[in-house]
Amino acid sequence: MAMLCGSRDGFGLEFHVDQDPGLLCVDVFVGGLHVNTWDNAFYPPLLVKKLKDELARFRTPTPPPVDFTSPSESFRTAESWMYGDAGTEAEPGAALARWEFLEWGECTDEVTAFAFPDGDRVHLACRPRAEDGAVSGTEARHEPTVVSLHRTVFVETLERGLAIAEREWAARRSTR
Repeated sequence: MAMLCGSRDGFGLEFHVDQDPGLLCVDVFVGGLHVNTWDNAFYPPLLVKKLKDELARFRTPTPPPVDFTSPSESFRTAESWMYGDAGTEAEPGAALARWEFLEWGECTDEVTAFAFPDGDRVHLACRPRAEDGAVSGTEARHEPTVVSLHRTVFVETLERGLAIAEREWAARRSTR
């Protein structure tokens, strides 16, 4: 049985609660891109914590970060700052890199993602990392996948995902 919160074309979390009794199998989608095709089995306590952390960051409208231009350009600036020659906290990339997203454990280690707030909008930008795990270098890079959502839609997806994760985790703990 699969339960989809949000949408695959925007931002979505698709839970497969019948697949693994000890883990929560969740496919994560951003702008039609399935960002964790290599591993979707999350450790339940970590996923619950990470969803709560994301909700705390996005529940209230927040102005865009300093130096935000567009989701794609801001992604490139933040990614370059994080994985290139990271400079000082005063550089444009530092302010943008604070909005790193999908740092939810090993299931999302193979994607670089940012969720840039913009008042009542959230701009998601992500790109899978190279097969060898490289995040920078001389290889040709494709543009990040970008989707802009109304903040309430984004938050509702996270809230529904959290409710499912907490319910499934509690049910699994009670059967032990």
